[in-house]
Amino acid sequence: MKKLFKSSQATLIMMILAGIAIISTSSYSIDEAMAFPHASLVIDPEDEHANDIRIVLGHTNEPAYGKLPGIHDGKHNLEIDLSDDATTLPIPNATLFADKYYFQNIESFKRAESLEDADAIELNVPISAVFGQPGTFYNRQVIDPGIYGYTIRGTINYYDVAQVPLENTTKFCSIPGEDLTKFDSLGWTGSFGCPQNIKSIFFPQANKYPDNNYPPQYPKYDDGYGNYEQ
Repeated sequence: MKKLFKSSQATLIMMILAGIAIISTSSYSIDEAMAFPHASLVIDPEDEHANDIRIVLGHTNEPAYGKLPGIHDGKHNLEIDLSDDATTLPIPNATLFADKYYFQNIESFKRAESLEDADAIELNVPISAVFGQPGTFYNRQVIDPGIYGYTIRGTINYYDVAQVPLENTTKFCSIPGEDLTKFDSLGWTGSFGCPQNIKSIFFPQANKYPDNNYPPQYPKYDDGYGNYEQ
């Protein structure tokens, strides 16, 4: 059964946030850099003053591509969006952190028996509120092609009437036709795309190597997701 607000303070907060939602919706429509993360998790707070909270996770500017100097900067931030699940109003205040995991290709991911087997790991990075976008939080990053996963945690300030803990929960990106869910926590629906090699969208294909002399640290053209011929 859905929780109901039991105080006039909470009702007033909802009225104020309705105005915020209108403003934030307008700002989103003119922000062409708005992300489309679409892995979603709903948590049910124990506190009776808090409704269910929806967490949406992914990368900014989907679809995401790895960096390639002179062509693409690879700036695809880790993004989290928080909202009240019943009203869809943004939740603007939270203290969030992430552990970030990167696998260079599908075979590396399949070989891994735990998250500690990742090819690169960064722990306990802050995910900060984005100015002018209530309910949106970024960890800014420049990415490579490959497989990314995030474990997120923290505390969500539910409109100053409840402090809702967010326990460790993990979600990895997705590749069509591949099962990359073995490290995912329960409860997630949908997903966000794994970063591709930007060369996979060159057209015509004869121009994939315009100077025929890419630096060796950039893998050869592949299927777009890190299955490279080194």
